[in-house]
Amino acid sequence: MDPLSFLAWRFYYFFRDPVRKPPPGRVLLAPADGFLLYARRVTGGEVPSPIKQGVPVPLDEWIGKVPSAGDGTLIGIYMTAFDVHYIRSPVPGKVSHVVPRPALGENLHQTRTFLRLIWGMPPYEQDSQYITQNARNTIAIDGEVPVVVVQIADRYVRECDAFVGPGEQVAAGDKIGMIRMGSQCDVFVPDSAGVTFDVRPGTRVRAGETILGTY
Repeated sequence: MDPLSFLAWRFYYFFRDPVRKPPPGRVLLAPADGFLLYARRVTGGEVPSPIKQGVPVPLDEWIGKVPSAGDGTLIGIYMTAFDVHYIRSPVPGKVSHVVPRPALGENLHQTRTFLRLIWGMPPYEQDSQYITQNARNTIAIDGEVPVVVVQIADRYVRECDAFVGPGEQVAAGDKIGMIRMGSQCDVFVPDSAGVTFDVRPGTRVRAGETILGTY
């Protein structure tokens, strides 16, 4: 990439903010642009680990220490460096918690996941230690459907920005944060929300427009 193209990408294209039109209805929307990595079952507050041969790990190692039900579904979205990096609320509701967590050591790169996606090798998150180790910012939203949105930093990401704070009301599709460079965004939905999911790993999604489920 020549210097002018790099500068155009770094200071214009990367920060682009296209208009998004959330669809009507009782829907759960994608919080981020990118590739859908997984839709994992959470049982008893534990998630099968992508790096420990399926050995369960505590949910709070993944999403951070915020109030959450023990059973539910955890959806992961991988964001490439060429995706829009604004994070949007999947549902309407009130922000109850915004909890940053530093890396457990140092931030790791996400190259393995990117290559598995490009080569079509599911499970795409296999052996990806960054998912639980890297720094993250967790935003919990209470509403008819309570959700927990998790911004996961890449190795070269200095911070995950939150645009909201506890007590603020958000509509479905509202911008709630941003992650710089290539990163990942997860969303946890408890079973009590009664969401019927329509997700398939490997598909492309758009924040604030792609429907992940209905309720």
